[in-house]
Amino acid sequence: MFNIELTWDRPAKISSQVTNHVLRVRIIPQGSQQGLGMPLHLALCLDTSSSMQGEKLEQAKLACQSVVAQLRNQDSLSLSSFASRVSPLLQKARSSSANTNLDRLTADGVTRTDLALDWIQTTLPAEPGIARVGILITDGHATNNQGKILEDITPLINQATQLAAAGIVLCAVGLGNAANFNTGFLVELSDRGRGAFLYADTPAALEPLLQARLSACQAIAADAVKLKLEPATGVQIKGFCRFRPEYLPLEETAPNELTLGLLQADTPTDILIEVEIPALGFGDSAHSREVLNVQLMAPGTAPIIGQASIQYTNSFRESQQVDETVNSDRLFWEINLYTTELTRTNDPKRTGELLTNIQVAAMKSGEATIANQAAQQLETLQQSGRVNTDKTTKLLRDSRNLGGQ
Repeated sequence: MFNIELTWDRPAKISSQVTNHVLRVRIIPQGSQQGLGMPLHLALCLDTSSSMQGEKLEQAKLACQSVVAQLRNQDSLSLSSFASRVSPLLQKARSSSANTNLDRLTADGVTRTDLALDWIQTTLPAEPGIARVGILITDGHATNNQGKILEDITPLINQATQLAAAGIVLCAVGLGNAANFNTGFLVELSDRGRGAFLYADTPAALEPLLQARLSACQAIAADAVKLKLEPATGVQIKGFCRFRPEYLPLEETAPNELTLGLLQADTPTDILIEVEIPALGFGDSAHSREVLNVQLMAPGTAPIIGQASIQYTNSFRESQQVDETVNSDRLFWEINLYTTELTRTNDPKRTGELLTNIQVAAMKSGEATIANQAAQQLETLQQSGRVNTDKTTKLLRDSRNLGGQ
């Protein structure tokens, strides 16, 4: 089904010090697998609280209807609205002409995000051979049943983690001006749910955003995929992330084992791994040394194994022969770490440091648009003591798409 390609950012210099390197693990769909996707069960939950009144709700109805029209014969859709309670509209419908009852939706009530997450989990039970994806669309803060904004969102984050553990991918969509919702919270929901954070800054932007996400979901070729890393003696794994098709931080689900979740059949999936490589003394000769054993494991198939060996060199010039594509990906990874933290800090000093770091990394990687966004936010911070929440969210959205998807 897949093959793997291993590429280092640069050779290792023989010296008396340990060095950090980045390995890119590219997972490539093979042969007849390309362009083919698993059957999909999509659970779409739309916020219809009172703040959705007007154009946002009307455009959201159109966007949901376009999702129905895009279903394939092998797909199914469950659709509901949520506010003070969850109101199911479709249950595992398979017809693109299904009556969604969207026209009857009105905006009223509070934003019970917890109930929406409960509905997604209940609606997407385990089904062999079926990819399961939940999409939550909201324009506001999560509240309790009295409409008070939740101060402790830990239980909701835990719900997203439980969804991922059950094999369900969760994507959170922020709709409208980001000043009206908690970007950091929605990002963490998506990250813990191993899905993409999506931002529709205008109501009209929601429909093409959902159509593109559904297309990506319809290209899913494998689920419950894991990457096992076996470091050689003295090698330390320092960090990892998924970078393509979109950025997603990864966590170990077992020692030196990463759960990748879903892989697409229409595009490579890139995993970046930072490793600390032990030193070779100045008297040692240049040679290639095995650093990591990489195993890609998908249910029902034999593991795909690759050996990541790095070339040691005595030459300073050779040690600086950087693979520009991997090095750019490394810089983009840095940018994403900074933009994610940017949505979660209220400290003006740290915010300024993060924006400066983003600007520097973006300039090094040739991403002038990202650099300019960071510079504008830094100027706003210096003038007013705070950043523009909407522009910060757009900066994060754009940084997560630096891989080209």
